[in-house]
Amino acid sequence: MIKALCLVFLLIGGLLMLSLVVDAQPTVDDGESCEFDETARDVKLMKQALTEVSRNVEEVKNLLASRLQSCSAFDSSLCE
Repeated sequence: MIKALCLVFLLIGGLLMLSLVVDAQPTVDDGESCEFDETARDVKLMKQALTEVSRNVEEVKNLLASRLQSCSAFDSSLCE
């Protein structure tokens, strides 16, 4: 059970790392102001990434619940 939980945490951590996109940009702006369109686009991309991560976490949660139910059914058949 502990190994399964470790695997889940590693899987979730990996999914989070894969979903995050980092753009390396200079910290000094050479006279151009930050455009609202770019900021709105970045916010939209972050929302999409978070939605995808949320879906992935929900899939993992459902898979674990299914596995737990299967294991419980298997264990109870052994105890009878």
